[in-house]
Order: sequence, then structure tokens, then C-alpha cells
Amino acid sequence: MLFAKARYFAVVLLAAALYFVLVYYLNGWIWGVAPGLDAFKSSLGRLAGTRVWAHSVHALALLFAAIPSALLLARFGRPHALLAAAMTGLITVVASLSPTFLNSFLRNLLDATSYAHMAVDSVKFVAILVLLTWLAGKLPSNYAMQRSSRVGTPLAGTGSGAAGHRSASGAPTARRR
Repeated sequence: MLFAKARYFAVVLLAAALYFVLVYYLNGWIWGVAPGLDAFKSSLGRLAGTRVWAHSVHALALLFAAIPSALLLARFGRPHALLAAAMTGLITVVASLSPTFLNSFLRNLLDATSYAHMAVDSVKFVAILVLLTWLAGKLPSNYAMQRSSRVGTPLAGTGSGAAGHRSASGAPTARRR
């Protein structure tokens, strides 16, 4: 029991570290390769376009960075993968925002707009990872295919009307009409 909890927490910490490092590097990379801001400024106005562009570029970086962590959590964080994803996202938020709040010089530069951006970014950190973990948990696995062949689902060729019908080898067979 204790080993299972330690393993679960180790998976969460590993996923958080992976997510944090990938967000850090992919966020810098995506800002460099994203299309220019001029198109957004001309269509949405100077300030609205800047905000939409900045949040969409940041969300795209978070999406790319969350894929490996979501796959890791969906595979090894069971049966509570979504809870593990939420904890991983919160750990990443705390790790990324703590230098801002601990440094008095940076804290003096923050205003209401900065706090609003931090709140939106924090929600994106957690929500994207939870959503991708949920989607990764929905992916079919080899285990699901093997299990369905033993259970007697239509995938295995043993429909619901085939209960009790067995071949000479003992394998279930479909009922003949």
C-alpha cells in the first residue's frame, strides 16, 4: 500500500518535471516560430489582437508540452489519472509562479492585469493537462482488445445471443440461425 502511494507520487512528480521543462523550452520555441502579430492586429485591433495572439501561442506551447506528461499519467497514474493530472498541473503552476511571488523586486512590478494573466495561464496549465490525460485514457490499448476477446463481446465474434454455445475445443461460437 505504501509502495503504491510512493509510486503514484513519483509518477506525478516525474510528469510535473517533464511538463515544466517542456513548457519552458517549447514556450520559448513557439514564440520564435509563431506567425507575426500584424495579421491579428489588423483584424482584431491593436490590444485585442495582442492578447488573443499571446494566449493562443502560449496555449499551443502548453498543448505540445502536455502530450508526453498526459501519456505518462494515463498509463501509470491509474486508477486516478485525472486527479494525478490535476496535481501535476498545480505542481507545475506553483513551480513556475513561485519565483515571481518570492522575489520582492518582481512582486512590485505586478498589477491587476498581470494577476489576471497569471490566473488564465494557471487554468490553462491544469485544464490542458487534465483534458489530454482524459483523452489519452480513452485511447484503445492492447489490453482492452485482449480483454474483449475473453469477455464475449461482439468484437470477439461472440454476440449476446451466443451464451452457452461452445465449439468442440471449448471456445465460444456464434449461434447459427
